[in-house]
Amino acid sequence: PPSPDPWTTKAMLVGNRDGNTSRSRIITRWGFKTIVKMICGDLQVEDTQCGFKLMTLDAGLSLYADLNLKRWTHDVEVLFRAQNLDVPVTELSIGWEDKAGSKLASNLKETVNISAIMLAEILVMRIQYAIGR
Repeated sequence: PPSPDPWTTKAMLVGNRDGNTSRSRIITRWGFKTIVKMICGDLQVEDTQCGFKLMTLDAGLSLYADLNLKRWTHDVEVLFRAQNLDVPVTELSIGWEDKAGSKLASNLKETVNISAIMLAEILVMRIQYAIGR
């Protein structure tokens, strides 16, 4: 049989910062991943929030069309859609270096506030999918 056309095949490559970061980020990433898994199931990705995402045009058009989430947690919705639409996702370890100003929060209070917002966004998104929105 002929091989699939690489220009129309849906596929996505996701980066994984693979521990190349601060202890606080590793801990918050683990906590976030655990909560996402409880709410959305296992998305088969260790680092949902890594900004490195590469995909075919067809995958991008279907995964990013009419997202419910527009802020920090949109990555979770994209991966949730990929799983539900059977879009293959491959995770690749990438070089990562924390830079000043690259964090959402710079102290514990901000981290807790942002974490609560992200949790609420994911819960609302999951409910929207459960009721067919």
